[in-house]
Amino acid sequence: MNLSDVLDAAWAEDSGRPTALGRDLRLVRGVAPDLLARAVPAASYAELAAAYHPDDAATVTAVVLTLDEERTIGACLRALTEDCERLLLIDAESDDGTLRAAETAVPQVEHLVRAWSDDFAAQRNAAFERVGPGGWVAYVDADETLSPESRGRLRSVLAALDHVLPEADFVVSPRVLDTSGECHTNTRRILRSGTALRFMGRVHERPYDARGVQPPYVEVDVTFHHTGYEPEVIARRGKGERYARLVGLCLAQEPWNPKWHFYAVRDGMVGRQPDAEESHALFVRLQEARALYDAVSGSDYATERRADGLVLQCELALGFGGGRELAELVPLLRAGGRLLEASFYQAFADFSGLLGRCSELLDRLAEGSRHERPDNRGLAGRSHDLQALLALTCGRHDEVARLLEAARSRGAGALTTATVESLAAGLPGWRPAQTS
Repeated sequence: MNLSDVLDAAWAEDSGRPTALGRDLRLVRGVAPDLLARAVPAASYAELAAAYHPDDAATVTAVVLTLDEERTIGACLRALTEDCERLLLIDAESDDGTLRAAETAVPQVEHLVRAWSDDFAAQRNAAFERVGPGGWVAYVDADETLSPESRGRLRSVLAALDHVLPEADFVVSPRVLDTSGECHTNTRRILRSGTALRFMGRVHERPYDARGVQPPYVEVDVTFHHTGYEPEVIARRGKGERYARLVGLCLAQEPWNPKWHFYAVRDGMVGRQPDAEESHALFVRLQEARALYDAVSGSDYATERRADGLVLQCELALGFGGGRELAELVPLLRAGGRLLEASFYQAFADFSGLLGRCSELLDRLAEGSRHERPDNRGLAGRSHDLQALLALTCGRHDEVARLLEAARSRGAGALTTATVESLAAGLPGWRPAQTS
């Protein structure tokens, strides 16, 4: 019996009266394939469910890195009390009232003061020795709060996973929802406290084994709300400058590592849209960095952002009209399993070509309209009608009203008028300006 069998059995239970184990395992939303095949210590699901006692679960310790977080730390900690027996702050010598605010919010909070060394991974790894083996460590950012509907779920799903996979070493990924609406799922935030895994990377740090290989993961139906990427927060705290400096240190320390080129480009684009010239220059930088992947193919630490780099190159190609470049990247995305992205960028490139063709047809018809005579006035009206429809299709909307009026003055215009009326009926409140 393996984990896949156990999860299938949990979902097969009566939804109205699930066992405690089934209820808690239904919080699992995704599992790495190699972990699904892992054997569980029971001969049957019934035996496994009968032996489950969630009240005897291992301790969960929330670890929060802090540096001048007095505005957010209270809400962060209060939201964790139902799921975490221990709350530990790794404080980088805050100058404000962070520690006082934390102790006011949750009296039992612990803290460890550790000087900031331009290294988020070092701060996170400092928690393992303090916490000790025998439980779970859940890393939470100070500007995150566990959602009200998720409270109680974190402890429950960790207890269930510990019960069915007591010897397995893996990471657990809750969802992190930004105020922008972006949802991060592959977060890898929760580890066994006695694990040999450690975080690597001065910034954008994640857990790996000693060889730089990522452990298997479990994604769970637990959501944290994150406010740290709001523009005013980024500006006030100087996050953009800090991340750029840390990525620069990583590039200097690990020039062989292509992911730092990815982060340098991506982080530099936060909150702004580069023009065509800059988009092309950034595209070329990522293209050159792709050659580094062949030399580091055995390390997830170096290659984990390979597919994301391809997606970012596609976005940059859109910025400078790189249709040929998109055509070269789409097969690589498809080969890397990024099928949604591959289909989108392929369709976008094809659609852009169609729009270009529509614009060319519009110009060709406009040239033909110069040869209007009294005896072909009716056909000229139909030509203006078709031009108006093409202008509507290819985005030259400022020409639609003029062309439609020219068509109507010649007894035509039914094609464009019917299209506009159909759109207006299907999209209430929508109508291009001055087409009626």
